[in-house]
Amino acid sequence: MEHRLDGLSEETGRGEAQDMSEVWKKRWRGAAGRRAVTPLGKWMFRSKSRALRKILGTVSVRTAIEIGCGFGYTLSAIRKAGIDAVGIDISPEAVSACARQGLPVRQKDLAEVEERYDLVSSDGLLEHFLNFQPVAERLMGISREYVLLIQPNHDSLAGKILALLAEILRRGVNVHEYNYRIRDFVGVFERGGFRLVRNVPVFADVFRLLVFRKDGSP
Repeated sequence: MEHRLDGLSEETGRGEAQDMSEVWKKRWRGAAGRRAVTPLGKWMFRSKSRALRKILGTVSVRTAIEIGCGFGYTLSAIRKAGIDAVGIDISPEAVSACARQGLPVRQKDLAEVEERYDLVSSDGLLEHFLNFQPVAERLMGISREYVLLIQPNHDSLAGKILALLAEILRRGVNVHEYNYRIRDFVGVFERGGFRLVRNVPVFADVFRLLVFRKDGSP
């Protein structure tokens, strides 16, 4: 499906966020006992962790929150960087999987987060929404200074090939991704007052690690 953004209302985005919550809950049911990762998946997570270590060494933050923390790979990398980070996920299975690793995670929806953090992070979240702008605005709203995203790079040939293979291997059970371009995310955050300060290719440019900093930050 072609990417969409313009002309979609905030109300549409909120309703879609609720729908996606149900989709993810169904996707995660029973997944906590199937944490095995393919060799390709392990390579991907190692690549993301290396990129995170380099980026997090260049920013000065004390607190962070990982939105949609899943099995805790990104949350774990942030905490290993010495940052006081917590995770949230709507899935009780995901929360249980993280808790067994000793990671501080709460079962909570993004809309329920009231605290603010120096850094707000999400790995592979926004591309699942037909209208991601209300979700992006919420990420910005709870950030004191930085928003960090890891997003599929749909302009990358390697990214297109990997996405096609995933659809074939998972036989359509993967949660749908809309083919937003990196510039779509950049545009929304910059209009929201967060300027792009880092744009790093990850895993042969299948993903991009994006760091936005709030305008006026010291």
